[in-house]
Amino acid sequence: MSDTNINISCSPKIGIFWLIIENGESRFLTDMISVEDGEEYGDSVTWSGHYDFWEKIRTQKKTPLVSRVPLWSEYEEWPRGRVIFNKNHNQFVVYADRKILTDMGKKEISLVFSLPSEQTVFRRDGHYVSIRQITI
Repeated sequence: MSDTNINISCSPKIGIFWLIIENGESRFLTDMISVEDGEEYGDSVTWSGHYDFWEKIRTQKKTPLVSRVPLWSEYEEWPRGRVIFNKNHNQFVVYADRKILTDMGKKEISLVFSLPSEQTVFRRDGHYVSIRQITI
């Protein structure tokens, strides 16, 4: 697994992610920010949208691109998910495709987003069902 998306600030982040294969390696493609900079949505703090971020990459003119995968595929093809912060429960909730929610997948997501294990729960989400078979 490539570590190019690791959150070097060490403060927990929220946002969206995909598990993609690029240059023969599986890695996470992410759009993340601090909880303080997120958008309030009911009792949660969230960030970004999968479609909008994918299209932003697809249409950006600057190089290098964050990833070339959006140039030749659709956003819903790849296993994906979202990290939110639930204010009422003071915890991070990771919603994701079941293909990502293996022990190794949970560990990698926690590392990439700097999530505290005692404050993080993982849940499958029917919105995030992909056609690609990828293992972590």
